[in-house]
Amino acid sequence: MKKRWTVAESVSEEFKMQFPELDPVVLQLLFNRGVKTQEAIDVFLGPDWSRDTYGPELFSQMRVAVARVFDGLARGEVVTVHGDYDADGVCGSTVLITTLRDLCRAFGYDESLVTWHIPHREKEGYGVAPETIEKLHQEKNTKLLITVDCGISNKPAIDRGKELGIDTIVCDHHAMPKELPEGAILIHPQVPGETYPNKVLCGTGVAFKLSSGLIQESRIRGAAFLDGHEKWLLDLVAIATVTDVMPLTGENRVLEKYGLLVLNKTRRVGLIKLIEISGGALGALDTFSIGFQIGPRINAAGRMNHAVDALELLIEEDELRATELAMRLNETNNERRKASDQMYREAVELVGELGDRKMIIAAQEGWSAGLVGLVAGKLLSDYGVPVFVVGQDGEKFVGSGRSVDGFDVTQALHAASEHLDKFGGHPQACGFSTTGVERFEMAVKLMEAYAQEFVNPEMLTPEIRIDVTVTLEEVAWDLLDQLDRFRPFGQANPKPVFLSLGLKVISFSSVGKDGAHLKLRLQSPGGTIRNAIAFRFGHLIEALTLGGQVDVVHEVDVNEWNGNRELQLRVIDIKHKDL
Repeated sequence: MKKRWTVAESVSEEFKMQFPELDPVVLQLLFNRGVKTQEAIDVFLGPDWSRDTYGPELFSQMRVAVARVFDGLARGEVVTVHGDYDADGVCGSTVLITTLRDLCRAFGYDESLVTWHIPHREKEGYGVAPETIEKLHQEKNTKLLITVDCGISNKPAIDRGKELGIDTIVCDHHAMPKELPEGAILIHPQVPGETYPNKVLCGTGVAFKLSSGLIQESRIRGAAFLDGHEKWLLDLVAIATVTDVMPLTGENRVLEKYGLLVLNKTRRVGLIKLIEISGGALGALDTFSIGFQIGPRINAAGRMNHAVDALELLIEEDELRATELAMRLNETNNERRKASDQMYREAVELVGELGDRKMIIAAQEGWSAGLVGLVAGKLLSDYGVPVFVVGQDGEKFVGSGRSVDGFDVTQALHAASEHLDKFGGHPQACGFSTTGVERFEMAVKLMEAYAQEFVNPEMLTPEIRIDVTVTLEEVAWDLLDQLDRFRPFGQANPKPVFLSLGLKVISFSSVGKDGAHLKLRLQSPGGTIRNAIAFRFGHLIEALTLGGQVDVVHEVDVNEWNGNRELQLRVIDIKHKDL
C-alpha cells in the first residue's frame, strides 16, 4: 500500500538561535513534540520529580476525599474499591488497595474492611451499575465506594448508593457526561472548575494522586512512612499510562520515566512472575515491554474471563500462589491470541475485496465482545479504511470501531444514534451496543452512508510522519546518545523517524522465513555506509538493483551480535523509481 510521506516543517533560524547549545536535529525533534521553551526543554530532557510533578492537594476535593477515607476506616466501615476491567482500572485498583492496606497496618485498622469489585465485561458492562450498588450494600455492607477509571458517568448508581448510605469517591479521567454525580467526591482532572494542572492523567494516575494524599496525611497523623513510600506505586502508573495510550508529555512523562525505574525493581511478587513468564527481565523493561508483554496479559483477563484474575495477581504476596496466577494469566493471553486470530481470519473472509467501500462493518454471531476491538485494529491496518467489528449474541450487538487519521469515527455513530442503545469513544477508537437485528441493520446503513460522504481519498492513503531529513553522516553514535534522552517513547512522543535521500544500494539480500525481510547496505552521497533492516519488505527483492538509488524513511537502532554493536537503520518505508 502506497504511503504519503510528510516531513515536519523545519524550525526557523530564529528558533535555532534561541538555543545554540542544542544540536539542530535534537532541536527539530523537540519542536515537533511541542517543546518550544527553555522550561519545557528542561522538563523534557531532564525530568525532575520534585520540580515537575504536582502535589495531590492541588485537586480541589482531595482534602475532603482523604478525610472521608480516614473517617471510614476509623469507624470500622467497609471500603470497596470499584475498578474498570482493563489494565488501567486493574492497576489503579491495585494502587488503592495496596495503599488502604498500608493505612490499616500503620494505624491498626481492620484490614478486612478493604474490599474490591471489578465488573465482568460482558455480564455487567462498563462502569458502576445500580445492580452492583445493591449487591455491595446487601452482601458487603459497603459504606464508602472508591471508583477507579470509571464512575463519572454513573450518576444513577451513585445516587442510589447515597440513598442506601454509601458515599462515593470518584477517581476517573473519562469525558464529562451531561450530568455529573453531584453527590460524590470527584477526583477528576477535567471536572469543570478543577484546578489540577495535568488534565490527561490516566485512571491509575488519578488513583495514585489519591494514594499520595492518603500517605501524606498518614505522616501528619504519625505513621512512619518513609519519604518516597508512595513512589513504589509508580510501577503500576507506568503500566497504565502506556496501556491507556496517554500522552507522554508534561507530568505524564515524569511519572512514566520514574515509573519505569520502579517497574525495573518492582517488589510485587505477582508482577515479577508475570514479567518472567512473558519473557521480560527486570532492569531491561521499557514502554515496549509494557505495550507488548505486560499490558496484553493484564488486559487478557478482562477480555477472556474476568479482570479480577489480574487484580488478584497484582496484590498477591505469596510467591507460590503468584506463580500459579501468573501462569493462568499467561495461558489466558494465549487463549486470547488464538481466539482473536481465529476471529480475524473469519473477518477477512467475510470482508473479501474492499472494492469502493469507504467503511468496513463486519458482524458475526458468537464473536466475543472482548476481542472485537483487537480485530478491528488489525483490519484497519490491512484495509486502510474505518472499521467496525461487531459481535452478535442473539438480538444483542456489541461493536468496536477503529479509524484512519482525519475521520472521526464517533460522528458515524452519531449519524446512527437513534438505532443504538449506547455509544461513545474517541475519534480513532470507539464502541457501541444495540438491540434488535432491524435496528442494527439500519445503523449499519446510516454509518456506511456517513462514511461514503465524509471519508475522502487523502484519508485512505496512510501517512508516515517524518521528524527531519538527515544524512548518513549524521546517523552517528552521538545522535543515538541524544535520542536516548527522548525516552520513554509513546503517545505524543513517538520514536523519532528520519528521512535519508539519495542512498546507493551497495548490497541487499532477503532474510527471515520465506524471505519476508530485506537486509541492505546503503551508502550516502558523502560516502558513509550503514546497514539497514527492512522488515516485511522482502517482496521488493526483484525490484532492487545494485547501485540503484533509494530514499528511505527509518528509525536509528543498534544491532548487537557476538558482542559487537553497530548502528543500523530500521526501515519504515523505501522508495525509488522502480518501486
